Amino acid sequence: MSQGVAWYVHRLRAMSPGEIAWRVSSKVRTPFLRARARRGAWAAPTPDMARRDAAPWPALAADDAHERAALIAAADDALAHRWDFFDIDAIEPVIDWHADPVAGISAPRIFGSDINHRDERLVGDIKVTWEKNRHHHLTILAAAYHVTRDERYAAEAVDQLRSWVEANPVLIGVNWTHALESGIRLIAWVWCDRLLRGSVHHARAFGADSPLWASIWQQQRFIAGWRSRGSSANNHLIGEMAGLYVAASAWPLWPQSKRWASLARRSLEREALAQTCPSGINREMAFSYQLFVAEFYLVSLIEARRGGDAFSAPCRERLKRMIEAIWHLRDARGNLPRYGDEDDGVAIRLQPEAAARLDWILATGRALLDAAVPARKSLTSTLMRLPVAGPGSVPLTGPSAWTDAGLYLLANRRGTPREVFVLADAGPLGYLSIAAHGHADANAFTLSIGGVPLLVDPGTFAYHTNKRWRSYFRSTAAHNTVTVDGADQSEQRGAFLWTRKAQAQALAWSAAEEESILTAEHDGYRHLGVRHRRTWRLAGDRLEITDVLVGRGEHRVAHHLHCHPACVVEADEAGVHIRREGLRVRVVVPTGFSVEILRGDDEGGWFSSHFGHREPAATIRMSARVRAGEEWLTTLDMESGS
Repeated sequence: MSQGVAWYVHRLRAMSPGEIAWRVSSKVRTPFLRARARRGAWAAPTPDMARRDAAPWPALAADDAHERAALIAAADDALAHRWDFFDIDAIEPVIDWHADPVAGISAPRIFGSDINHRDERLVGDIKVTWEKNRHHHLTILAAAYHVTRDERYAAEAVDQLRSWVEANPVLIGVNWTHALESGIRLIAWVWCDRLLRGSVHHARAFGADSPLWASIWQQQRFIAGWRSRGSSANNHLIGEMAGLYVAASAWPLWPQSKRWASLARRSLEREALAQTCPSGINREMAFSYQLFVAEFYLVSLIEARRGGDAFSAPCRERLKRMIEAIWHLRDARGNLPRYGDEDDGVAIRLQPEAAARLDWILATGRALLDAAVPARKSLTSTLMRLPVAGPGSVPLTGPSAWTDAGLYLLANRRGTPREVFVLADAGPLGYLSIAAHGHADANAFTLSIGGVPLLVDPGTFAYHTNKRWRSYFRSTAAHNTVTVDGADQSEQRGAFLWTRKAQAQALAWSAAEEESILTAEHDGYRHLGVRHRRTWRLAGDRLEITDVLVGRGEHRVAHHLHCHPACVVEADEAGVHIRREGLRVRVVVPTGFSVEILRGDDEGGWFSSHFGHREPAATIRMSARVRAGEEWLTTLDMESGS
């Protein structure tokens, strides 16, 4: 059986009968849609411009000089057609909306569903192409115009909007393959409309005779009919519905608008409860998507507030807990957790800097949901006319647990230069049957001291391309946990498909400032006859990790510790020493274990700080043959000084 056929078999097994029936019916409809696309069908009704809110958007200045300078620098890059996302730096003098500018490959202009977007020989890196087409750089241009009233920014934004519509007729090309992309793009267009008001170029994009309106209607219809379903209804569905809700609410110009907005709001309310644990943790078990999803809901809540609509109380309460979880999972320097997939996805970009993004999430969560988080006014909240009030800081809790998500924080001295922050994973692999964005990281942990990351999650690096590295960064060996007989805890069957999945659970948890203890185990090695059980004990500046295989037989185990690239790592007879910024961790190796330090090796020693980036970093690998039932102890002693 070829790999391609095997993937389809496993993918079918992950679907319910209802999902299979829906996908079959979609395939049956495809030839008819293809024929209609060739005839230029899906003609949009004429928008009723009398329903449009076209009030001028009051000009607001950027109070923070640093934020203003960063915004203008990013807008100047957009003027030059410079793409600087995903670790690329490419200039595209004439924008090809179907092209990956790095690979120099332009996808075919054919019916979108006929394009294999996973084939990099055909489309290049589809993530690069799609990111360009999300139009985050256009909201940066619009925000720069709004702040400076420099018509160059408005002219460029409008020129690109019109060129996109001309180059992307309905259902044709790679930008009509996924409804999520239309959802994100529509959010950007809504805010371009608002922020460009007052410009002499605004009417070329959003005047009554603009060609954008037909595309706006068509993209909404596309989302409504081709939204994610079944085993694929993860963050994609939320993003699709957020885009539909924002567009239908901001532009109620067609007979379908009210129905689309209602459909989207009901779906968003349902998915908030389905995809978020009661504790506030996103069920995809990928923290980057916690932020992504939070932004989709916040832009939707802003639109509801503007239009006099309201989301349900259970939905709002779940979103409030989501925002509060983000705050309490920060370490002393504001670093957020890194687990599961991360692809730098954002719902909207009005500021180019990551710190400003988080400020906006927290401030908006406080303003709209009364979340118990600090509120700092940012340029994004200013441009969105969002009132920000509240304390500049909210105390961080000590040891904490989000038990329904299997996340446990062993910590002391929170928020201080001596904070010890250990985040342990004893939760599920991911969400739904395919667990698309989860990593095989059960019983893994990360460690920072005083907000300085030392033992880290190595990240993601790639999705559709670099299949070898996509597999590595998701693997058990790429996390701070134990492999048994060289196997993964869970079985990968594609870039976003898991078949055999480790089931993890916490067995005991006690939390106090003086001492935190967690015991957890998973069954990911049941096919080898064992379960992996681990106990973490944090007391002061010492972390003890006790591992044991519960079951039968003798096995080769490897305990991996992945260090931040800035760490200096050396081994001697006393153990392995990790140093960074005046901090030192001495790893006392279990008796009888051999030690290797991998750096940029075929088997490990890599770190991805953001999507598309990979650099060498030290991985400590401690290996031995052990019998089931035999415990081994790894001790991490932490201290200041060189």
